[in-house]
Amino acid sequence: MSTNSRTRTSSQTATPPTGVQAFRRARKDRMVWLYVVPVTAVFLFVFVGPLIYTAWTALHETSYYQIGKFSGLNSFAELFADSELPARIWTTLVFSIGALVIALPAGLLSAIVLNNLHRFKRSIRSLFLLPWLLSQATAGTIWLWFLNPNYGPASAITQALGFGPTDVFSSPNSALVAVTLMTAWWSYPQAMLLFLGALQTIPVELYESLKVDGGGIRHAFLNVTLPHLRNTIVSVVIVLLMLYVQMVTIILVTTRGGPIGSTETLSMRVYNQMFDKFDLSGASATAILLFAVNIVLTLVAIRFRRKESL
Repeated sequence: MSTNSRTRTSSQTATPPTGVQAFRRARKDRMVWLYVVPVTAVFLFVFVGPLIYTAWTALHETSYYQIGKFSGLNSFAELFADSELPARIWTTLVFSIGALVIALPAGLLSAIVLNNLHRFKRSIRSLFLLPWLLSQATAGTIWLWFLNPNYGPASAITQALGFGPTDVFSSPNSALVAVTLMTAWWSYPQAMLLFLGALQTIPVELYESLKVDGGGIRHAFLNVTLPHLRNTIVSVVIVLLMLYVQMVTIILVTTRGGPIGSTETLSMRVYNQMFDKFDLSGASATAILLFAVNIVLTLVAIRFRRKESL
């Protein structure tokens, strides 16, 4: 009897789908394509299309915004032969790493504070998020007004203290420091949100058991918090570096790359080549260089995550 039931079951499972079932399955497949096609179209239009056009422009001579004859790799040869390129790369490194060194610990510390708050948590979180809620143009304009040597509040404070007016944008070194600090102030809430989400996944029992064993705050941070945040720290570093390498607006609003090119990063160089010098081909070549930097950062993040998962 059991043999007959198994035979009957196998015959039922081997029965081909009916016309109605086949129609429903085909309908489900079409519904999947309804979701895939729009996303693919947007990806091609927003990312792949501009990338191909940028590469195509870099391989041609340009006069203002008119694309001329094919020139091969001349734009890239001129880019790497430019005597100012090492200075722009150095400025980009100093700007990006400087902002990262400030924003990363500030975001982590803010996340730890918010994670341990029990009262007024939403209000304090809103205050911490305030810089990131502003656009880059708004943040740059606020700081430009605050640091204005003629009527800015910073000058009023320094003059009251007997130090004279502040004119941070007139010196190459102070201008770069100021732009770096502005960028770190604007971007640290992004790191804070990522760290806060990761902190909330750490089991509370780990902290309680460590406390029972006599561990203090320092031991809890080193032995529980940091090991659980390792992947998040790498993700935050990659995300912020990619943001800083491509950042234009805050620099554009405050210094436009000056004085004497001291704050002209690679992304700001693309803007100046495009809209000040009308060098479309040169700007496209620099943009391709920036794209290669972003690919390297992404591959580093992927490799690190693979090593962590093994």
